Amino acid sequence: MSRAVVTIKFVVGLGHCDGDYAMLHGSGGSGDIDWDNPLTQMKYELFPNGGGIFGWGHAPWGHFRWGHCHSKRCLGWGHLPWGHFPWGHGTNIIRAKVVVDVCGDYKFGFACYDKFGNKHEGSPEEIEVSIHLAPQPPTGLKKNSYNKETNVLILDAA
Repeated sequence: MSRAVVTIKFVVGLGHCDGDYAMLHGSGGSGDIDWDNPLTQMKYELFPNGGGIFGWGHAPWGHFRWGHCHSKRCLGWGHLPWGHFPWGHGTNIIRAKVVVDVCGDYKFGFACYDKFGNKHEGSPEEIEVSIHLAPQPPTGLKKNSYNKETNVLILDAA
């Protein structure tokens, strides 16, 4: 059986907190993404094991004494310019793999939820891929040879 494996990546941006998660949604090979029903019940943590929230502007770097110029009340590591992207927040990338066994034009996207299950407003960027799988060989036949130059396939009885 022919299959394709699609890897979807999502860069976690601002507006998410520790404990938030994403779920992968898709179109099923045609049409728009079904944002009401995820492809699986798998929850992708946006900040697994605290990763991605501990940049220069966050703990431990973004807090006293590193995070604030404590004695002078001026800009330290946790403030401008160090405390903002890309230095201020550790960036995390979540990945999902989907096995596709039917040709079609697929759309995928992650819907993000807070730790209580409330859906975030808006949706992350969608990706679209066209999947074209090799056809299955006819039953009762096996490949004898294939000439790439002439595009001739010779089959024998199994």
